[in-house]
Amino acid sequence: MMLKKLQELKLDEFTVVASLPDMGRVGGLVSSFLSHHLKTRLVAEITSMDKPWVTYSDGVVKNLVDVYKIFYDKKHNLLVFTGDSQPQDPGELHRLCHTLLDYLQSVGRVRLLYGAGGYLREQVTGAPRVCVVVNKPELKKVIANSGLEIVGNEITTITWFNGLILGLSAERGINGIGLFGEISESSVPQPLAAKSILAAFSKMEGVPIDTKPLDQHYESILEELQKKKDPSKFSPGIG
Repeated sequence: MMLKKLQELKLDEFTVVASLPDMGRVGGLVSSFLSHHLKTRLVAEITSMDKPWVTYSDGVVKNLVDVYKIFYDKKHNLLVFTGDSQPQDPGELHRLCHTLLDYLQSVGRVRLLYGAGGYLREQVTGAPRVCVVVNKPELKKVIANSGLEIVGNEITTITWFNGLILGLSAERGINGIGLFGEISESSVPQPLAAKSILAAFSKMEGVPIDTKPLDQHYESILEELQKKKDPSKFSPGIG
């Protein structure tokens, strides 16, 4: 695990969104969307080599290096942590969380850390709802004013990065809120759940976010699924 600072950053107080791909890749969709669609600049990278395999192409193998990126949006005083995967080893996952938190606390005071992810439900009707967890009881007051629901008691654990980062933040005195979008399918990306989370975040933080590209992403996923169901309709031809 190695942290590389690309730009020095010193802030008095700032907000953080930190999430990685999970069920339906929701957490990754949220953080990557913010990093691309807000006016951010890349300020740091964390690299990890925990995968117990190598990549292979044309007779050559290479070590697999995962790169996690930290972006800064000056206008909204927001740091965004994102990546394409999660560590597979629990120890490496803990190191990633602590490396990120060490970096954040070296930059300044974290006002609030947001996590995000998918919330698997048996049935989802209409736009996916967003349900919330907090890492300190007093933060429930913030949620009460947001109009969002607390995650139900049928959930007893929140696994991997999108849960662990909230728990470890609490140990360091950092307030954390987890925004979890409803999904009914976990094997394909769920951009509408990410859209609902971003809308909730936008309302809570006053950060304008145009989520239309996520609608387009959703349409492209539907088209790909239809192609797999009935390839003949999409075969090249004339007439």
